[in-house]
Amino acid sequence: MQEYLEKYRHDFAIIRETAAQLIKDFNVAGFEVTFSGNELTAYEELKNQIEPVLYDLFRNNLSQFQSLLYRIDLDERLLSDTLKNSEGSSFSSTLAELVLNREFQKVLTRRFYS
Repeated sequence: MQEYLEKYRHDFAIIRETAAQLIKDFNVAGFEVTFSGNELTAYEELKNQIEPVLYDLFRNNLSQFQSLLYRIDLDERLLSDTLKNSEGSSFSSTLAELVLNREFQKVLTRRFYS
């Protein structure tokens, strides 16, 4: 599966769609995420924006945190493993990567099965 995902990781159209999906999901939850349009730095740019939001929600508003992750459809097992194996900022960094990967997977699934 990972090989399949890596094949599309640098596809500019997929990157733009992933950014749009992430922006949509976070906007519905009341958080503004922007994308400069630079596909070469997109994942890092988006990760840097969502990481502090996820950390803050986890620490201060668990209900909204859970609601956002439910909307994103993040695997609960991955979240649980992340909680067990990370601390502090590494937790939010790993979680941001998981969220980006899930949004990426949603875009690919929609493209291939619609």
